Amino acid sequence: MLALLTLPIELLRIACYAVQGIADALRGHKRLRFEYAVQINAPPEVVWRFNSASRMVFDGPPVMEISHEPVPDDIGLWLTCVSINGQLRMQIVSRELERDETRGILRSQTVEHRLSMPPDDGRSIESGITVEATDSGTRLTSFGELTPRSLRDRIIYRLGQRRMANLIKRQCEKEAGSRDRLAAIGNNGWLLSVVALLSFWYLVGWKAALLLTVVIVLHEAGHAVAMLMAGVGVRGIYLVPFFGGAAVPRTAYRTEGRLGFIALMGPGLSIIPTLGLFAAYQATGQLYLAKLAELFAIVNASNLLPLYPLDGGLILNALVGSVNRRSALIVGWIGILIGLALAVYLQSFLIGIPFMLFALQRYLSGGRTMELERLTLHDGIMLAIGTIATFALYILVLKTTWPLPAIRL
Repeated sequence: MLALLTLPIELLRIACYAVQGIADALRGHKRLRFEYAVQINAPPEVVWRFNSASRMVFDGPPVMEISHEPVPDDIGLWLTCVSINGQLRMQIVSRELERDETRGILRSQTVEHRLSMPPDDGRSIESGITVEATDSGTRLTSFGELTPRSLRDRIIYRLGQRRMANLIKRQCEKEAGSRDRLAAIGNNGWLLSVVALLSFWYLVGWKAALLLTVVIVLHEAGHAVAMLMAGVGVRGIYLVPFFGGAAVPRTAYRTEGRLGFIALMGPGLSIIPTLGLFAAYQATGQLYLAKLAELFAIVNASNLLPLYPLDGGLILNALVGSVNRRSALIVGWIGILIGLALAVYLQSFLIGIPFMLFALQRYLSGGRTMELERLTLHDGIMLAIGTIATFALYILVLKTTWPLPAIRL
């Protein structure tokens, strides 16, 4: 969670890697070499055991698991599988070049193989780690080199190496019981939520911030209820500074149907308090009730716009992806670009930030997304009808409340 507060630093780091990558390419460097070291407050044997194990689990969120097993019928080759929240994201086939516990070194090289996912495409990656005892614990050095195929390779391998080393540091310190308490507090979702509440206060004042927080929490509660109903579990609900909120699943969605249903249930559950407040206004004529209903409608109707990564964009992505995955990627990019154009038109940096981040994430991932089971025709029609009906109800509320005079909070 603390990583969300360091996004400006992370974006600056990515920009530096991009500049460095462009400079390397212009100088004709065909082979990318990288190295990153981190100090771990844990004994060397703990760090070695974790890195040399056949199964590594990072608590997250999200929970990531890396497993190593021999490739059937290929002596000397190993299959490395990377899963996030229980869903396979990557497979790598490699040959172990060196394993020496005394010297604390592990080294391997990727091998082009039919099991690799995504394919290596001739990148020829050689990577490894060294584990060294120091006065304050253990120094873990991650190193490697590859033949990059694009500017994206020059960015993501440097970035990924740094992130992986820091994940190993956090997990080893946790297992050794020596994790920095300040870092543990900083990664607590409650701290992030407090910072988010303060950001809302800064934007709209404390009274409106409290009301907005209630609206966001109820919206995210709808996602959480859907996650429980779909069997994916809930890790937590968090407020996100200057942006809104997020309900974090415990396991992967696995199907487009679950993804679409969970996305719809955020605005779907919030229609209940919205219509309740609107009915109370109709019965009493109290203007503040109409304005509360309007706030619910604005937040939730906006989320149903078919722009990725909003709820409406996720629903559209699930529907289109069930027909053609390539088309879903194109539709996702169109949604992101429209969102960026809207931010420029409204001159809103805050609107532009999430769309910029998702554009960057999509570029760095090469457009690769998790393969989800497709919707059936019946489920797709029901999801589309539910989305349109929910959006229409919010628009009906807004058509009534927008002409009403504003109230001072």
